[in-house]
Amino acid sequence: MSRNLKKIETLTREIEQKKALLSDLSQKAKEETRRAETRKKIIYGGAFLAFLETVPADKAQQIKDKINAMITNKKDREFLSLPDT
Repeated sequence: MSRNLKKIETLTREIEQKKALLSDLSQKAKEETRRAETRKKIIYGGAFLAFLETVPADKAQQIKDKINAMITNKKDREFLSLPDT
């Protein structure tokens, strides 16, 4: 086998390895982003619920009603025991 063919094989193998590494890193980055988004939602949700405890009951109910109106996913509404829209 010629020297050039060996170089081609070596470079092809390296390219395939780098593509696999790139794919793995991309997947990990997606997972990290998704985890960060989920954590952000949990933190904001907890802060919102804590905030509701600090406002007068009538105001809290108005705020809850507005938030509940924004929840449109049927499964989410069922989970939260909200009536169908």
